[in-house]
Amino acid sequence: MLCRTPTSRCIGGSDCVPQGAASLNIRAKGCQVVHIFINYRKGGGAYAAALLDALLSERFGEDQVFRAAKSVVAGSDFAESILKAVSECQVMLVVVDPGWSDKFTTLKSGSPDAFDWVQREIEEAFRLNRIVVPVLLSGADRLRQDDLPEPLVRLAFVQYLRFDYRNVRQDSIYMAEQLARVSPSIENRCAAQLRRSSGFRSFLLALCKGLGWEQKADAPPTFPV
Repeated sequence: MLCRTPTSRCIGGSDCVPQGAASLNIRAKGCQVVHIFINYRKGGGAYAAALLDALLSERFGEDQVFRAAKSVVAGSDFAESILKAVSECQVMLVVVDPGWSDKFTTLKSGSPDAFDWVQREIEEAFRLNRIVVPVLLSGADRLRQDDLPEPLVRLAFVQYLRFDYRNVRQDSIYMAEQLARVSPSIENRCAAQLRRSSGFRSFLLALCKGLGWEQKADAPPTFPV
């Protein structure tokens, strides 16, 4: 089971950032970072995927985070691009919103030609022995094996992370720490500490404004309970 750690530790190298920092925008020079694939469904999960993409890109670099809506180049073969990204990733984050498991039953009972890319991506990640991490959104329960298609039953037994709209910053920082911890590509390298940034604050302020949440001029961003 993953354990929360108060700080990340930098192992070797002169480019490491001193401890005591606390945000998502720092990227240490010379550090090899994880390539992250974000798996999600359209709808509520897509908004969370976009937010995760922005936050993790601030921490690791935009070129290290793959999200289909952003990363598949116009005119390219969609299937080929997706499967190539899965094969190159170190970690796949599976965004799970309420009712996520029910979609498999709905798709199965629909058109015989229906194809579920969410399931296909996860199956491919398992086949290639990639690290697969369920990310449970607000209101989503832990996955149960009885609710999953046979090829995805393993999801019910792997450790998950949470991404709650009430704890966006805290959850995303913890997630970044865990990704740095479990990815072989950055083992024994710099796990850059996180620090406050005007960029992160501006991003949250813009998000609050776009969603119609009130924000005082000099107060830190807050989210509704």
